[in-house]
Amino acid sequence: MRQIQVWLDEGEVEKARLEALDQLQHEEKSAVLNYLCAFSHDAQGMEREAIPFYEKAIEQGIQGDRRTQAYIQLGSSLRCTGKYQEAREVLEKGAREFPGNPAIQVFHAMALYNLEQSPEAVKQLLAVLGSHADSPWIKKYRKAICFYAGHLDQTW
Repeated sequence: MRQIQVWLDEGEVEKARLEALDQLQHEEKSAVLNYLCAFSHDAQGMEREAIPFYEKAIEQGIQGDRRTQAYIQLGSSLRCTGKYQEAREVLEKGAREFPGNPAIQVFHAMALYNLEQSPEAVKQLLAVLGSHADSPWIKKYRKAICFYAGHLDQTW
């Protein structure tokens, strides 16, 4: 598994993908191998192929940052393939497990947008920007952004 990660880090994604697929034949219940296989597919624009591997990695108990990334990347892959409701559900599950993770929130907002829930999506994005962005400009307007996130339909 270490070599697969090295290849991914070096940009040798196809080598990593082929090795992960090969190793999965012997260790199909490895959460880490399923994650690495998913990631290597995803990195090559093979989102549809990546989806079942992300699902297995989560089901098999992938841990740490990879678990968070699996939720984000699975949700993103589902959204990219037009499975908007499934993406929303995955990202909401990820958000329950990792509350406050801004990346999950941003991808969730994208799924909401695709589900034609733009006001909620914009509200969520503004909340993320207002709470998590490190830009000096965002810091300067953080209080206003957070306030407007809860009052998008209100006029004065």
